[in-house]
Amino acid sequence: MKTFVTAVDLQSFTKASQKLNLSQPTVSFHIKSLENYFNSTLIDRSPKRFKITQTGELVYQRAKQIIGVIDKAQSEVYEFQNQMRGNIHIGASYTVGEYILPSILKRFDDLYPDVDLHVRIANSERINRAIQLHELDVGLVEGQVKQQGLASTPFSEDEMIVIVPSDHPLRDETSRSFQHIQNQTWISREIGSGTRAMLDLMMDSYNISPKKLITIGSNHGVVQAVKEGLGLSFISRTVVENTGAEELIFDLPYVKSMTRYFSIVTTENKEEQSKNVQVFIDQMADLYALKLS
Repeated sequence: MKTFVTAVDLQSFTKASQKLNLSQPTVSFHIKSLENYFNSTLIDRSPKRFKITQTGELVYQRAKQIIGVIDKAQSEVYEFQNQMRGNIHIGASYTVGEYILPSILKRFDDLYPDVDLHVRIANSERINRAIQLHELDVGLVEGQVKQQGLASTPFSEDEMIVIVPSDHPLRDETSRSFQHIQNQTWISREIGSGTRAMLDLMMDSYNISPKKLITIGSNHGVVQAVKEGLGLSFISRTVVENTGAEELIFDLPYVKSMTRYFSIVTTENKEEQSKNVQVFIDQMADLYALKLS
């Protein structure tokens, strides 16, 4: 198959023999054997013509896939038998990626310095989608994961809390009623983020009608907007504590804090996971005392 793919790529048996360090009769024999196996002419060839047939095109595409899988297996066996090398493509939602992932990466990098780490930070929905498309190997996201073909394991809890500007009139109310949080401006993350999903859930649960909803695409931006007096927000305690904004936390007796999970996300088929990814997940399990099936 490798001989066949090389010949098609170079459009020449002679060039294929030179690249593969094989004699030209050997190249011809390999391709003839492949044609006999499939009982079909794969290359329409003559002294002045080299053209792949329709069945040849089918075999060519599949052969490239098979060669890719074999190359990947060879790499994984090498990584297993030798010091771990290669890459891990990690996706993280904003809260996890900005405040939790860095310490996880430091611990992994200390143990496996020859593995290159590539991190993409986006909202949970986009990270999950990228794992479905095999653009990322593993993800650390907020909330539940329901997408088809994905498996998730919670590794940590996070509390969602209300933050209010320091000079907001709500802080001056001696008797706070439910009506005081109606018709207020709320600062929110974008649709698709785990934080936005929790805000929507809270508002639906307590039948809160905002006067205005301002969307900001980063946790830091949301906190800064509240600091500037732009409005209220319902956001992760992890974010608030890591941005030094504890003074904005405001207890509303009629709005209970909510808990969500941070989860490890992979493809459902464990056979698709490389050795590097398995070791990364095992380290997460050790760090957070997880029991993985």
